Amino acid sequence: MKKLTLLLLSLQTCTVDGFTQPVKDCAVKIGSNYYINCKHIIVFQQQDVLTVTDTKGNSIKINFDIFSPNGKKVAAVKDGQLVEGNKDLYDIKSSDKEYTFMEKSTNRIICYVKRTFNKEKNRCELQIWADMYMPSGFYFQCTPETTNVPLLNMMKGSTFTGAESAIILN
Repeated sequence: MKKLTLLLLSLQTCTVDGFTQPVKDCAVKIGSNYYINCKHIIVFQQQDVLTVTDTKGNSIKINFDIFSPNGKKVAAVKDGQLVEGNKDLYDIKSSDKEYTFMEKSTNRIICYVKRTFNKEKNRCELQIWADMYMPSGFYFQCTPETTNVPLLNMMKGSTFTGAESAIILN
């Protein structure tokens, strides 16, 4: 019976960074806040700007759009791969623990994601750094600890679970 229980428990988990964790425990960390099982991570005026599609595989599957300072869409990333835009303008590095999307001409890192294991909370995390423009030209910047959006900085250390949209920018 003990072996059957262990087998059933192992079927409900995924391996992240060598640690076996329940899928529901993987969290996205932006601005010192945690977002767990949120369908949309960053939304701007009802448009997805950044989503995470998979936290349990050997690569980090992230989707995001790249806009110019005047709000024109210049590129799009799906599952970590450039699917729209000029491939010669960007450098992408990806592994099971890190994802970097960089603009070559300026060395500006538009999106960086690091998969870690938070021992204190006993779960995997995707820590996100972003340096991007929104469709209106609004400049959004975040690290796992802070953002340039004052309201988000006021909620430090919060955990949001199962929300349709984690961060809504207008």
